[in-house]
Amino acid sequence: MHHHPHFDLVLHDDKELSALLGSRVVERTTLHEWPLSCVQRVTAADGTRAIYKAQAAPSIEPEFYTAARSPLLPGVRTVYRTDRHACMLIGFIDAPRLADLRLPADEVAQMGRAIIKAIAQIEGQLPVVWDLGSPAAWAAVAESMLDALHKMVGAARFTAVDTEALRTIERATGSESVLGAMRAPAGLIHSDLGGENVFVLGESYKVIDWQYPKRGPADLDLAILLESSGLDPHRYVDTGVVSLMVLLRIAWFTECATRWFTRGMQNYDRQIAQLAAQL
Repeated sequence: MHHHPHFDLVLHDDKELSALLGSRVVERTTLHEWPLSCVQRVTAADGTRAIYKAQAAPSIEPEFYTAARSPLLPGVRTVYRTDRHACMLIGFIDAPRLADLRLPADEVAQMGRAIIKAIAQIEGQLPVVWDLGSPAAWAAVAESMLDALHKMVGAARFTAVDTEALRTIERATGSESVLGAMRAPAGLIHSDLGGENVFVLGESYKVIDWQYPKRGPADLDLAILLESSGLDPHRYVDTGVVSLMVLLRIAWFTECATRWFTRGMQNYDRQIAQLAAQL
């Protein structure tokens, strides 16, 4: 094992990965990396292809895949796990991503509904990172976010996020539209259901990147899928759901800034201010 040159991640070297695959690694290409994960496409001498993913807390993806049972999910093997780090081998999916198909809005929405239905049918004692299943559960998440934001602004660690932005965020967290979304039936949600995480296999789908599953309103996943496709989610879901989508991004960036990767402070500050302007 070796450490990533820039981030707090640990990865197998080629010899170790070859042993895990049962064939010598001949190609290893990084597809995506950021402070909390590194994703690589790996090809072995016998023609085997796989996705190798190294990640760090707060991801619960290994635990999710261990618990979950569904044809919606790829085959996954966790090959390294500590309290902080994990590495997985994920079955290669030879199919187009929804993000690459550039489909009309109604078709994306129809697919989104089918995927949401399949997510609701995932079996197992499934872990989640946040419970958004009721107004009370949401209040606890919102309170933690707002407390952290007030401290960051008060200490001048955030400057793009000003007192007006804070007031806007606070009003939105307690708005009737958002609380109405919280009263909808709750269940498992992916919470990062962008089109790049959905593979289309004829009439069925595979969904990847279950790092931060949550419990909450299913329409939140539909809003995320539509927006990631460059479409207006307001046509298909309530305003409160769209506001919730924005607020959860603010909550995530706030957690990153205060707990998971504090070196990105200026970037998080700017992104949160931009999101507040959408509310």
